[in-house]
Amino acid sequence: MITRRKFIKNTTIAAGGTAVLFSPFVYGKGSHSLEKSKVVSVSSDNILTGEKYNPDVVHRVYEAGLKELTGEKTLKNAWSSLFSSEDVVGIKINCLGAPKISSSIASINEVIAGLKSAGVKENNIIVWDHADGAFRRTGLKINRSSRGVRIHGTSRKSGTLVPWVEGYDKNVYLELEFGTLKRYRELMKKNFTRNGTHREIFNSITWLWMLIALGNKKAQKYKKEVRRLYMDYNDRKGVKKLAEEVADKFNDITIKDENRSYFSKIVTRDINKLINIAVLKHNEDSGVTFCLKNVALGVTTNKVRFHIDYCAIAISEIMSFPCIKDKLVLNIGEAAKISTVSVLGAQLAFDKRIFFSYDPVAVDRIGLDLLEKKRMEQNLPSIRDISTHIKTCAKKGIGTDNPELIDLVELKL
Repeated sequence: MITRRKFIKNTTIAAGGTAVLFSPFVYGKGSHSLEKSKVVSVSSDNILTGEKYNPDVVHRVYEAGLKELTGEKTLKNAWSSLFSSEDVVGIKINCLGAPKISSSIASINEVIAGLKSAGVKENNIIVWDHADGAFRRTGLKINRSSRGVRIHGTSRKSGTLVPWVEGYDKNVYLELEFGTLKRYRELMKKNFTRNGTHREIFNSITWLWMLIALGNKKAQKYKKEVRRLYMDYNDRKGVKKLAEEVADKFNDITIKDENRSYFSKIVTRDINKLINIAVLKHNEDSGVTFCLKNVALGVTTNKVRFHIDYCAIAISEIMSFPCIKDKLVLNIGEAAKISTVSVLGAQLAFDKRIFFSYDPVAVDRIGLDLLEKKRMEQNLPSIRDISTHIKTCAKKGIGTDNPELIDLVELKL
């Protein structure tokens, strides 16, 4: 099977809290402890033309889905029940995999139109992802001006491998020692490469990637090897050898803020409400990518290291921050076409529907079941056991993954 690391063979490796502003309960309307989480699925046989979303059909899907979710009789009233002219709204999209598999232009345009119908000012709408470079294959044009809908990354630079770049908030961050040089030194004292799992060893040297990205001269020696190992995940001996080789090479180095992952200023300062347009995809490091991961790994820096435990701790912690939890108003999960292997778009399945919900955990649980079904049909192995972040988020009270507490309403146009 093709791996994500082989797919990116020709790319570069570097490619606190806030005040409660919106919801008095967890994610949207209604308390999950008192009632079920509603998820609306709307399907249409004509939602795709080839592999492209049909804008007219997407409009009808949104109308049916949002009216059902909100209980309003018109699409305009549905949008107005969630947003007003006073709001500044961020639309978190997923650019990775464009143009093959990413948040569709049809959905993005439909959300923008809906917000405008609710009175949201055009320049108070921000379509965003982690960095400007992520947009280059989407067909969307960067706009940071004071006119029109804003479309841009949190930063002009990638913060994937470094603690901070411009555009991220130095006052709001998650602290984890995963992948840090400090943690690596502690592990090496215990000779952990003898008994550590491949995943543990692989992620223990994330700090080396960081030093390479930061331009450390001594670390540049390992750039090609780190890149090779990132693309060839099965080279277990190579990863172990590198981890042991660098054991005493960086004793004079201290990496500032290496344990911190800073949050986008878009969510901490700029917006008061957030919409999530996610795409259902397989990921070899977390099992499933859908609503939860689209936000959590899109909003933070220094995030490659999160995969050490299949993202279970990091995603649940990030989604618990007030700047996310209290602002995330609507989750939209695109599943008309699904990426069933980690190489984005290399292998697709089709289901011809879009999900709508206030609860990102509930959508992800349904999405996981759907992805499992599609992978089984393609004779691919189960990823349920490594999709642990969904259950962890449920335990944190972010939403529910209990099928008995999910009210799935399935509509067909």
